[in-house]
Amino acid sequence: MNPNLKIFITIFCYISAVAGLVTAVMDASHKPAQTTDAVIAGVLGVAFLFGGIALTRKPRY
Repeated sequence: MNPNLKIFITIFCYISAVAGLVTAVMDASHKPAQTTDAVIAGVLGVAFLFGGIALTRKPRY
């Protein structure tokens, strides 16, 4: 994979993870709580976080 593309996708994953987790907290803190939206946003945020971590790791040989 092109290194510049890999860096771009990694940064996109981290920014999406932060946005998803912030959205989950904001949805959960509303009265009444929007639980379904919070869970979906949280799961997507964690998935993007793991994707960013996976792209950042050095390959093991």
